[in-house]
Amino acid sequence: MDDLYINIKRFKRPNFINRLVYSFFRSTKACRSFLYANKLLDYNILTPDPIAYIENSKYYLLDDSFYVCKNIDYDFDMKHVFENKELEQRDKLIKKFVLFTHKLHENGIMFLDHSTSNTIIKKIEGNYKLFLIDLNRMNFKKMNFEDRLINFRRLNLSDDSIKKVSHFYSEIVNVNKDLIFEKIKKYSQNFQINRRKRKKIKNIFKN
Repeated sequence: MDDLYINIKRFKRPNFINRLVYSFFRSTKACRSFLYANKLLDYNILTPDPIAYIENSKYYLLDDSFYVCKNIDYDFDMKHVFENKELEQRDKLIKKFVLFTHKLHENGIMFLDHSTSNTIIKKIEGNYKLFLIDLNRMNFKKMNFEDRLINFRRLNLSDDSIKKVSHFYSEIVNVNKDLIFEKIKKYSQNFQINRRKRKKIKNIFKN
């Protein structure tokens, strides 16, 4: 039997309000990670094989929780692909990523943490396979065209990379690539602006 290597992700104790919420009204992040991983696999969308989740409580309130999955010794993530223009087969990998994202959307999966570092890549028998990680935030619904483009906003890409994404996406959905580029860029800029604002507000209250 081959050695089994696992990853264990710990979700730290939430604030008091969220301890109440996760204890009585909503699934924990660890539980959601486990359930969503199994759901992805049902749709033939790759993610490290889920093994278990663990929830620790104190005085009937959630303390911390853990998600356990099989370790994947991956080659690189999409962040590396987008940031390295000289990477061999870069365009092919970007196209695979766009197809991967489209498959999520076609199955009604909006991955709310769809950043470049949350898609990892491993070469298996000569083919690059994409795996989704960090799974605890997803919505499941039928998505319109705008919803799908909004879901690219966390990628934080250069204009050159957005153009490549737009080109490959336009081939799939048969929509003008310039229109797709404009929308993805707008949603990405708005997301980054709002993110900086939230960070400033958070820092004010920290001080």
